[in-house]
Amino acid sequence: MENKKRLTEIGEDLRKAESNYKKSIEPYRSVLWSYCYRLTGSPWDAEDLVQETLLKSLSLLSKVFQEMNIKAYLFRIATNIWIDQHRRRKAEILDVYPIEMVQDFSGSIQFQTLENMEFLLKHLTPKQFASMLLTDVFLFKADEAADIIGTTRGAVYASLERGRLALKSIQMGKAQHKKEHAVNLEPLNIVIERLLEGFRNKDPEVIASLLHEHVKTEIIHAGIEYGKEETKKNSLRDWEESAQRQGETVALYKSLWGRPVILEMERREEDIYLTNIHCVELEEGYVMNWRFYCFSWELMNLAAHELKIGLNAKCFQNQF
Repeated sequence: MENKKRLTEIGEDLRKAESNYKKSIEPYRSVLWSYCYRLTGSPWDAEDLVQETLLKSLSLLSKVFQEMNIKAYLFRIATNIWIDQHRRRKAEILDVYPIEMVQDFSGSIQFQTLENMEFLLKHLTPKQFASMLLTDVFLFKADEAADIIGTTRGAVYASLERGRLALKSIQMGKAQHKKEHAVNLEPLNIVIERLLEGFRNKDPEVIASLLHEHVKTEIIHAGIEYGKEETKKNSLRDWEESAQRQGETVALYKSLWGRPVILEMERREEDIYLTNIHCVELEEGYVMNWRFYCFSWELMNLAAHELKIGLNAKCFQNQF
């Protein structure tokens, strides 16, 4: 009992530390997300990389005894994680969607780099690709890029030369890749149909009846709950309170960027606004894993842009 109490106290201390940490890095969060998006080419993978970067960067702080450039520190960790992942599997860059929240990439080198991300990833090593992305797109100096990647300034310059030569080799009229827009899906089974019914009717009991006893509920950037009862008394209760304050709920099952999701939206007169994105994994007729993305501001904003609807979750921005 004493150990359990101590763990609870440590958890409280860690939550306060995490909250303070996230507030301190908030000015760099959007540009970090954009960098992770450029690296991975997928909004879902970018969100995962940002999460992993924030967790690892926080956990490493206790082992660092020097002053650091926060932006460079975050980019360094994100780059290292991505390079490690890339070594384990060959990444596949998707078509890169324009991100309006990032600075205007109007320079010719920036534009060429962004337009040919897939080509560059196929023809450069991960470190060469990251060097070009950091310097030509995110405008780090060569010394800064070298520090982030863990290489030399000369290696960065060599990577830039190779990358720019690769860009020159691209023939005019290169085939353009198609963007994967949100596509309607037929519900796979009665569980999805019942979930949609629960969201539309704002009925937490219906949703709870579909949760596995050992469900893992992850509110991205906010918390994790283990077990049906914990989910019912926390996130599901919070969801109900929020839903009841809104107007008519529209819930659709779609494929968004290649992943099946439940889109939760609010109808106001003739307009529809995105409120939340839910990813669920089913097992033996129950929801085993449930992920909320309402706190993932950059992903939600990009999804609303992709769906050509308004965003109804601005109140969630910068909340920790």
